[in-house]
Amino acid sequence: MRIAVCGANGFIGTQLSQALVLSGHEVVRVGREHFKNPHSLSCSLEGCDVVVNLCGAPILKKWDEIYKHELYVSRIETTKKLLKEIADLEKKPRQFISVSAVGIYEEDKVHEDDSTQYGTSYLALLAKEWEQQASKAEQLGLKTTILRLGVVLGNNGGLVEELKLVFKIGLGAVPSDGKQPFSWVHIDDVLSVFQKAILTENMSGIYNLVAPENVTMKTFMQIFGRIIGKPVWFHVPEAILKIRYGEGAQSLLKGAFVIPRKLEGEGYVFKYNNLDSALKVILNNQRNVRARK
Repeated sequence: MRIAVCGANGFIGTQLSQALVLSGHEVVRVGREHFKNPHSLSCSLEGCDVVVNLCGAPILKKWDEIYKHELYVSRIETTKKLLKEIADLEKKPRQFISVSAVGIYEEDKVHEDDSTQYGTSYLALLAKEWEQQASKAEQLGLKTTILRLGVVLGNNGGLVEELKLVFKIGLGAVPSDGKQPFSWVHIDDVLSVFQKAILTENMSGIYNLVAPENVTMKTFMQIFGRIIGKPVWFHVPEAILKIRYGEGAQSLLKGAFVIPRKLEGEGYVFKYNNLDSALKVILNNQRNVRARK
């Protein structure tokens, strides 16, 4: 199967591309340079059976108006460009898979896949418009799957790499009071669900792609610190986080309890449904790699 992976150089895209190649698929890696030239983008998509949309600038940065615009362009505008080029193809892909975020949900509530209790933050509004654009693939006759991701945990990128540096210099801390919900998922489950979506004919619509276990930010940081062997010294006041990340601090200060009801109902068994075991595998594997070197 020929699969275009858009955002192939990112944390998820790099590992998904490798996993698909190992499974015998032909992967077309689509990067930022392709979106600057419509002809180049069209040529990349031509002949593909599936298009995977992973484009999106990182959330955990300091948000000013310029960066908020980058968040918007990297998600909404790239999705528009993708669908415009797909619409013009003589032979269209059979499936369009796009990521979204559990940040779409109203904070501090419990949400299953069919929840329409959406938040009002910039992150929630961004995710909502992102999904609205991705859903237009259905109008082109493509089977469309939208995966709402929690925080993806794995080596070589994402939050884990950031936290390892923070703990290494002795600054392990809990954001605010730590009571905010923290929805997470192991990278191996992310890769498995993407491949399931590609191979399962009836897997379409919106799915919560999070581990079944609900934890708080405080629990996450304490488990992380214990496994890495570094203490969690203090709580970081909300005001300090807002100075460091601007409006982007909301990704650390707010959250929702999200349940992957639809995936489990369709028979998916999570490889990692416990945060303690998931982090042990990730962090101990990293130590083993260093030891072998």
